[in-house]
Amino acid sequence: MTHHVVRSTRRRLGYAGAVVATAGLLATGSTFAFADTPDTQESAPQSTTLCGASFLIEPEYGDKTYQDAFNRLDKAYGLESVRVFYSGLPKDWPGRFDSGALTTTVSFKAAPRDIIAGKHDALLKKWFAGAPTDRDIYWSYYHEPEDNIAKGEFTAADYRAAWKHLVTLADTADNPRLSATLILMGWSLEPGSGRDWKDYFPGSDVIDVLAWDTYNDIHADPDSYLSPEELFGKSVAANKEVGLPFAIAETGSDLVPGDDGSGRAAWITEVADYLTDNDALWVQYFDVDFTDHGFTDFRIRDAAGQAAWRDFCSS
Repeated sequence: MTHHVVRSTRRRLGYAGAVVATAGLLATGSTFAFADTPDTQESAPQSTTLCGASFLIEPEYGDKTYQDAFNRLDKAYGLESVRVFYSGLPKDWPGRFDSGALTTTVSFKAAPRDIIAGKHDALLKKWFAGAPTDRDIYWSYYHEPEDNIAKGEFTAADYRAAWKHLVTLADTADNPRLSATLILMGWSLEPGSGRDWKDYFPGSDVIDVLAWDTYNDIHADPDSYLSPEELFGKSVAANKEVGLPFAIAETGSDLVPGDDGSGRAAWITEVADYLTDNDALWVQYFDVDFTDHGFTDFRIRDAAGQAAWRDFCSS
C-alpha cells in the first residue's frame, strides 16, 4: 500500500481511523543518474527517506536555465526529490523545469484574502487538475508565513482560512498524489521565537504533511554543527503530536571556520541517518548562496560534503 493512499485514507477517515484501515489493508496483502520511477499512478511504496535539493541558476557552473541547474545537481547526486519555489502563483506543469518523475515539493504564494475570495480559483483548479499522476506532489501554500504574519502583512486566521479554501480546490482534481504540505520554520518551535506554531496550523483534517525548514545556522561562520536531535527533535515531536507525516523542506549549513569540509560531511551523514530513523518522507538540502538575502552560502562545494549527500541519495 503506497504512502499516498495512506494519506488520502487519513483525509477521508481522520488519522486514527486511517491507522486502523491501513493495518487492515496491510494484513490482507493488499551513479550520477536520474532516479528511476515507474511511469504509473501506483508506483512502488516509498521504503526510505528521499534525498533532494533546492537550487538556483549558477552561470559560473554553466547554467543558463533552471533545467541546466537541475541537470547539474541531479548528475552530481542522483536526486530522488526536488524543491520548486514560486514567488507568486505557480506556472503550468512541468513549471520551471522538467524533473522527470521525481517526487516534487512545490510552493507558491498569493494574498490570503485573494485566495479566500476565490480570485485565483480558475487558475489554481487548472493547475491542480494538470498535476502529474506518476509521482508524489507535495504542494505548499506560502511556506514560512511566520515573519509575514508578524509584520502584519496578513493574519494567521486568514492564512488558515486560505489553506482550507485551497484544499477544496485541490480535492476537485481527484489526484491522490497531491499532498497539502504545510512548511514552517523550525525556529518557530524554539522558546526564543515567542511563537506558537499551531497559530499557523489549519488542522490535520486540512494538512496531509507537516514539513519544516531547519538550518544549523542561517549566518556565515557558525560556531559548531549542532546535533540532529537539537535541530530536529522538536519537529519530530510536533508531528507526532498532531499525527502527520514528517519532512524537511530546507536544511543546510555553512562551513564552520577551519573546517575543510570533512566536519560538515560528517554532520550531513548524521542528519541523514537521524531523519531517516525518524521516518522523514524527504530531506531537501538548500544548495543556494543566500548571502544576497542577508544569510549565508549553504552550497556544498567541497568533495567530502558532496560525497556525503551523494551517499545519502544512493542509500
